[in-house]
Amino acid sequence: MWFTLIVGLLIANSVLHFGLLWTVSSWAQSSRDALHLHQIPFRDGVNYFVQPWLGWYLDAWWIGLSLLTALVVLLFINRDQLERGSS
Repeated sequence: MWFTLIVGLLIANSVLHFGLLWTVSSWAQSSRDALHLHQIPFRDGVNYFVQPWLGWYLDAWWIGLSLLTALVVLLFINRDQLERGSS
């Protein structure tokens, strides 16, 4: 159960994160205003501005890394309980 939950959260986080970054040019603002304070710079030199809570999420690369680390640690701890495929 824990494996399915962590992998599901990891996939959902990745899809949401990459989906937002791939579509940022269609919904984010190119100039800062009172609501859109967080700057998201891109390699081509274009800067977009989003609301602070969304900027925090887009900068939170550690969420995926933490989920992946938790998955590896739990797999290591529960390695005796894992079923092995028959060859």
